[in-house]
Amino acid sequence: MSWRSIEMQVALPRTQDAGKMQEQQMKQNQHFQESLAGVQLKQQLEKRKQVNKSENAEKIKKEEKRTNSSEPNEKEQELRSISKNDHPFLGKRIDFNG
Repeated sequence: MSWRSIEMQVALPRTQDAGKMQEQQMKQNQHFQESLAGVQLKQQLEKRKQVNKSENAEKIKKEEKRTNSSEPNEKEQELRSISKNDHPFLGKRIDFNG
């Protein structure tokens, strides 16, 4: 027997083993992806069915009532006083030369 024939006898089973291992890894990765997709789908369905909780619902309602009321609040009064006064760094004239 020559060296080549002996080498081929050893090489062929190894390539078959490598092919089997590669196939097993691909199947394992596919299974992992499928299980991950299933878990994500379940989580999405649970989130759709879950009721949103609002911890500060009372504060939000009070703020909405205050902003919707006809009385001007402090922020609106500040804005009005600023708009009435001259702006501190903007000029009054516009220069069209140029």
